Amino acid sequence: MTMRPLFSIPDPMLSIQQYVRYYHMDIPDLSEDELQAELWSLRPLLYCLTPEKQWIRDRVRELGKEYGRRHYAQKPQPLKTSVESQNKVLRAVDL
Repeated sequence: MTMRPLFSIPDPMLSIQQYVRYYHMDIPDLSEDELQAELWSLRPLLYCLTPEKQWIRDRVRELGKEYGRRHYAQKPQPLKTSVESQNKVLRAVDL
C-alpha cells in the first residue's frame, strides 16, 4: 500500500495557477480563513519533512509573514489618556 503525500508541491510549468502558487504570489489574495487554515495545516508537516521539501518551509514562512502583517495592521493603537495629554502640555509650558 502506498501513501499519498499530505501536500503536493505545485509544478510551475503545468499552469499559470500553479506558477502563481509555487512562487507564493497567491498569498495576498487569500482570505483570513484560508490563510489560517493553510498555515495551521502546513506547520505540523515541517517536523516530518526531508530537506528537499524546501518549498513547504518557504510557504510556511511566507504565510506567517502575511498573517503577521494582517494581524498587526488591524491592531488598534492605544489611546492617550487625559493625564498624558496634560503632562505633554505642562512640559511644553515649562520650556
